[in-house]
Amino acid sequence: FLLHFARKLGLQVTLIEAAPRILGRVAPPQTAALVRALHLAHGVTLLEGRGISHITGTERADGVALSDGTHLPADLVIMGIGVLPETALAATAGLALDNGIATDGQGRTSDPAIWAAGDCASIPHRGGRLRLESVGGAIDMAECVADNMLGAGRDHLPKAWFWSDQFDAKLQIAGLSTGHDQVVTRPGPEGHGDHAGSVWCFRQDRLIAVDALNDARAYMIGKRLIEAGRSPDPALIPTIPDLKALLS
Repeated sequence: FLLHFARKLGLQVTLIEAAPRILGRVAPPQTAALVRALHLAHGVTLLEGRGISHITGTERADGVALSDGTHLPADLVIMGIGVLPETALAATAGLALDNGIATDGQGRTSDPAIWAAGDCASIPHRGGRLRLESVGGAIDMAECVADNMLGAGRDHLPKAWFWSDQFDAKLQIAGLSTGHDQVVTRPGPEGHGDHAGSVWCFRQDRLIAVDALNDARAYMIGKRLIEAGRSPDPALIPTIPDLKALLS
């Protein structure tokens, strides 16, 4: 939203990403390419793989010094640095911590009498630990943990979905692309130029994530397939006339 309004006001905007590319932690390169093209088309200068050394200025910020020695003059500096889970109470209670409060697949902490759910808790997932920072994820996990506290004994299967408004485009993500070994892309609906399309991620021939830019239909169908545990033939994705046929 901030970038959108700044550009609408005619301000010059430079986006700095210290990682090799944007969206490196949450999406494959194909999704990043769609978003990058969108920002460039709106006049944003995008610098990837360049960290910030320090912010210059005395009474107020007047520029940004990059790790490669470049200095960018600036009237306003906005930093997106993320958040960390609040684990102080859990640490005081002696609970195991690992990317938040570590739980088993059912939400039980290292103390079998204590349970945890939501953005502060991590669960085992694909050989690592997963902590979702989303409204839907927190609700799903809380419902599962509540059931387990009453004796259900079922593992939490995260139903990850996210969205982000980028200028006049909407990015929607269903599933988690971490660990994918195959990516298939599909053009988006007409009317959005190059700023539409979907990216389908598979792992061992199983559909694990769909990223859609200005393509709500691809997002909804992909989400339904993932939640149903169904995986279409990747070869069908780019050319099938109607994605809805994948549900039949």
